[in-house]
Order: sequence, then C-alpha cells, then structure tokens
Amino acid sequence: MASEYLKWKYRDVQPEKPVERTKKQRLRNWWHYHKWHVLIAAALVLIVADWAWNALTQVQPDYQIAYVGAAPLSDSAAAAWEARLAALGADCDGDGKVVVRLNQYLSSREDAMYTAAGNVKLLADLDARESYFFLLEDPERFQKDYEILQDGWIPAENGLYLARREFWEDRTAEHMQECDDLWARLLKEAA
Repeated sequence: MASEYLKWKYRDVQPEKPVERTKKQRLRNWWHYHKWHVLIAAALVLIVADWAWNALTQVQPDYQIAYVGAAPLSDSAAAAWEARLAALGADCDGDGKVVVRLNQYLSSREDAMYTAAGNVKLLADLDARESYFFLLEDPERFQKDYEILQDGWIPAENGLYLARREFWEDRTAEHMQECDDLWARLLKEAA
C-alpha cells in the first residue's frame, strides 16, 4: 500500500533535465577534481628533467689533483694549478678540451671535526681512485698515514710538493697512461 501511495504522491514529478554546461564550466569542474594530479605530475617531470639535464651536461675532468693541507688554497692558486696541468695534459676522453679539477682536502690539527670530514672525503677519493696527482704540504706525513705515494716528489712553490699515486691492485686510475705521460712532462718541466 505504501508503494501505491508514493506513486500517487509523486505522480506529477518529472526528472530534472541535465544542465548543459559551457566549456569553461566543464574545465573548472575537471580542474577541481584533477588539480593535485596535474601539479604532482608537473613536479615529477621537472625533477626528472633537472636530473637528466645535470647528468647529460656534467663535464668530467680528464685529470684530478688532490690538495691535502692545513689551509685551503686560494681560488687563484687552485685555478693556476688547474691551468698548469691542463696546459701540459692531453685530452683523455676525446671531448676536445683538457679539463683538470683540483679537489681540496683540509687536515687542520686544531679542529677535530673539520679534520675528520676532510679525511672521509679524502678516503672516498682514494677508494674511488679519482685523484692520481697530489699536492701536499707534508708528503712524508701523508705517505706515513696513507702509504699510497710513489717515490720522487716534485718540489713546487710555497712549500708544496707534487706527488703521484701508486697502485698495488688491478684497480687503477682512469686514463692511467695519460696520467703517466703528464707526470713525465711535469718531471721534465721541474728539471
């Protein structure tokens, strides 16, 4: 009986006709429900594009030299060393230019935390075999601590010494022959 009553009560009720929305209203409705999806996707695309751009445009050095000392080298002194080695070096990776990177590892005896951070970076460099050349304030102490230098250090200006690394394993530096050739040129220049 209730259903008959409801049929009688709603006998004149007609379903609402769907409203035709304009294109602008449809876009606003779509944006309301999908804005976070679009913003997250755009952020991910930007992050991946930035990562890819950095990976593709990063310049890999032909030679790396590690400076180990108590005080950092000035920017002009570091640039002078990079230019000096670049002038004597050869293009190892065939990109048309000789790139030298000087990495500074500071070992100040006064600040233990600063020294520890410098040693960790230096050990990472030694393990990855990045630097073949070393610019040292105290080569005897460095050799005593790490035992990786070959004999025959070259005295350089300002009390610094230029040395090269020794390898005991099959793992050697990248472009080993070119590094050996550059060392021979440095010895000739020093003589």
